[in-house]
Amino acid sequence: MRELRSATGRWIAGAAALLASAMPLTAMPPASAQDAPPALKPVQIVLLVDQSGSLEEQDVAAERDAARVIVQGEPARDSTVSVFGFGSANEPGRSAVDPICAPTRTDSPQNRQSLAECVGGIHRRTPAEGNGTDHVEALRQALSTLSAPGGEDQPKIVYLLTDGVLDVSDSPGYGTTADERNAEARFRLRGVLDLLKQAGVSVWPLGFGQADPAQLDQFATGAAGHSCGLRTEKPHATVIKESADLWGAIGRASSAARCTSVGEPVPGQLPSGGTVDLQVEVPAIASEGTILVFKRDWRIRVDYLDPNGAKVELAATGDPGGSYFELSGQDAEAEALRIRNPVPGRWTVRLTSPPGVPPQEVGATTVFQGAVRAMPYFTPQNPAPGSTVEFFMQVRGARTAIKDPAQLTGLALTAGLSGEGFAPLPPVELSDEDGDGEYRGRIVVPATATGRLDFAAGITGVGVSGDHQIMPTRVSSGSGGVRTVLNLDGAGGEVVAGTSLNGSVDVNNATGQPRTLRFEVTDLSQGALVRASPEKLVVPPAAGSQRLGFTLTFDPATALGSNQGRIRLVDEATGEVLREPVFEREVVAPPTLVETLWWLWILLFAAVVAAVGTVLLRRRRRNAERDVRGIRVELRRHGQPTGNSVKAHQHGAEFRFGVHRGESAADTRITGGSGGDRYRVRRAAGGPVLTGPAGQPLGLSPGGSLELADGVELVVHDRPARRRKAKPSRGKTVHSGTPARPKRSYDPYDL
Repeated sequence: MRELRSATGRWIAGAAALLASAMPLTAMPPASAQDAPPALKPVQIVLLVDQSGSLEEQDVAAERDAARVIVQGEPARDSTVSVFGFGSANEPGRSAVDPICAPTRTDSPQNRQSLAECVGGIHRRTPAEGNGTDHVEALRQALSTLSAPGGEDQPKIVYLLTDGVLDVSDSPGYGTTADERNAEARFRLRGVLDLLKQAGVSVWPLGFGQADPAQLDQFATGAAGHSCGLRTEKPHATVIKESADLWGAIGRASSAARCTSVGEPVPGQLPSGGTVDLQVEVPAIASEGTILVFKRDWRIRVDYLDPNGAKVELAATGDPGGSYFELSGQDAEAEALRIRNPVPGRWTVRLTSPPGVPPQEVGATTVFQGAVRAMPYFTPQNPAPGSTVEFFMQVRGARTAIKDPAQLTGLALTAGLSGEGFAPLPPVELSDEDGDGEYRGRIVVPATATGRLDFAAGITGVGVSGDHQIMPTRVSSGSGGVRTVLNLDGAGGEVVAGTSLNGSVDVNNATGQPRTLRFEVTDLSQGALVRASPEKLVVPPAAGSQRLGFTLTFDPATALGSNQGRIRLVDEATGEVLREPVFEREVVAPPTLVETLWWLWILLFAAVVAAVGTVLLRRRRRNAERDVRGIRVELRRHGQPTGNSVKAHQHGAEFRFGVHRGESAADTRITGGSGGDRYRVRRAAGGPVLTGPAGQPLGLSPGGSLELADGVELVVHDRPARRRKAKPSRGKTVHSGTPARPKRSYDPYDL
């Protein structure tokens, strides 16, 4: 019934859509009115990998795995990744730092393949190469790389993979004795960390081997603080104590440092010549990211199946359902499937080992991030000093508005205020108490505010790239201006493509002059085609409030699903934005012919049901009239009963019985079983019809008798199995007492 009501509710709107499609429409907003979908923000990443002799070979192998997670899992396409190995400079002409991977953008499969391959060059240094641990030179190299021209507005992150033990005892550049050299290096380290802090670089240490947690934390706290939001962690050290914790620890560190959603690692055992399936989760808010697979042997084949069971086909470089796929690292120990606009849910990673490949411990994890955009608005648009402002915010994802609270769990949506005449206010966290996807909060404008006001909207949290927007306005100029309230019908309902919503503007024009207000529909979500009409409203001066109407039209070609945008009301005389609320409506397709003519189909269905019912009733009555139940066949001799009779008890169109003839007429008898001469009786409109053994009809005399021979005769009694109970005549009184015996016709053969 809910679907029927929905279709019924759309019928009138569908008729309007058909009429509208036949009428000329003014042009839709230009392409610039549509907001570009949000994209992930790129970052600059430098990996510093300790290659000193204080690490064991398994520690260096773990560093390689960590580096692969970071470089191949970077979600933003325009990020830049560099990898350096470091030890110490123990001889003249030696360098403490070696380039492993030159600065590389993650914008193509070829570049990510190059990063996956060059990470394999991380190795444990020999004494001749300089196997000490010079953190100073390593961090200086990171600072130099991140200070290169380009990307000044991008976040800068350093991952320091080390055991945390500074050792330059054999490096003559720091002094003459081992103690002097290490003391000098520690002094210089504080200076380098200060420079990193000034440059806005965050350092996230990952500890391997016999890591010193205290020293590692000094690297993290000494660099610039970095946060993914109000409830996320500051830079800190992560110590990997055993190989089983490797992937999880790397994921947690990468999640906090890069604000990415890193899934729990899924390990598995792949037998030689066998197959294993690993299940990984892709979050609903993800717009771009990577499924990273550790296969250990390049000969192992990996297939990827989406939550619907569809296998990812890379030959077509995909775009099914809006998703796009790129693969890198097929010839390395780890490969990565990069997905743009992934299908959320549980993916299957299927690893297949060819015969002859040794058994392997394999694993998979996910690194994803959601591109979001804040859609804020507030009221009143020009608040007075000391007044309270209602602040609202919706969230837009890569495709459309995000309204499911579960997808926004863990995010911090905030509103702030700065301006003239007061110090910036601390941000206020917004909340969605109704669970409708619109977050709300209140900000009190300081009483000392004098002119410009800048409202700030922010979205932060692990798993999203975040967004920050400034909405400028000014304090109220008093009661001599134009004040407005904008209303739009259909909140929370559906809109049929090609139809319109009604709206109104309550205006108080106290300027003494006519004012022209202009509608602008901006910040439209991808594929949305929406316009406001009329484009302008002329408001005469008046002492009180005036209500003027407008419509918001959704073009027949607009994208189905969520259509989001902003209605901006501008005073043309001053250029002042009077109102700019955000709207969001669910657009559905016009009803089909079946839905439009629902009432006709219901009438036709009722007529068919009535006709079928009539046919079935007539058939039932006809079958009841032909039913042989109640027919009794009796054998008499010279008009006297012999006590030999059979009766039809089963439903059917004919009753069969047998006549057994003996040596004399006295030996004749009838049975309902087999044997004897077979006779059949059926009902007809004129009474019972008897058919003989040869199939010939036999005429019955009045009273239903047939003489067989020598005074022996068959008598057929026709009595229906059930009779309807007589109803009392309407309007007549039925007296109680002894009931009268029903009248019936006389049958001389009925005993």
